[in-house]
Amino acid sequence: MTKEQILVIEDEKDILSMVRLRLESRGFDVFTAESGELALQWLADHKPDLILLDLMLPGMSGLEILKQIRTNQNIAQIPILIVSALGEESDVVVGLERGADDYLSKPFSMSILMARVNALLRRSKPEPEKKLNNEKKKEDSDDFIILGPLRIDIKRYHVFVENKSVALTSTEYRLLLTLIASRGRVLTRNQLIDEAIGNDSIVTDRTIDVHLTSLRSKLGSARNLIETVRGVGYRFQL
Repeated sequence: MTKEQILVIEDEKDILSMVRLRLESRGFDVFTAESGELALQWLADHKPDLILLDLMLPGMSGLEILKQIRTNQNIAQIPILIVSALGEESDVVVGLERGADDYLSKPFSMSILMARVNALLRRSKPEPEKKLNNEKKKEDSDDFIILGPLRIDIKRYHVFVENKSVALTSTEYRLLLTLIASRGRVLTRNQLIDEAIGNDSIVTDRTIDVHLTSLRSKLGSARNLIETVRGVGYRFQL
């Protein structure tokens, strides 16, 4: 069985060594980079299952690395866990808005880190599309969901709006599929957490709102397909 691969982008050698040792002891293949430049060079030829990203790096900042990953269609779907000493709420919100799937503040316990890693890896394997089989329109093929200007390649996890590719994070993709599968029905924030993210993750209502805001902004002309129901949650309508 092929081991899952994790890229750790971290310049603090003690933390890097500690994290690598723990991940390898749990059966992961671990690759490391101490700068953004080295990480992006490695990502040009590899596609890990998960990225752990520090924000305070020499040279290129973690947020710039995050931006470059999320705008590259080939690697945009890789889940990213920010692990940073910047732990204020505003820092967390910025990280999530820029495309991170989760955020862990330093100092952290290894058990919490492993819980976040395992949760993200589970979330990165989309399941909501199973619910879509009975929801497809007649014009949909076996590989595509077509809803107005929105087209989803469910085999390759690619999303298109008016035939233009849209780079979504794995969390945004799962949220979109969950909303589509419940088309017309309002989902509360707690339901979205349970169905799209998993109740074993540490997620707040604010986190869901940040991810949905980012998702809608990326959908452009299709953004209005996701409706905010004030005081309740969200629904997909066409």
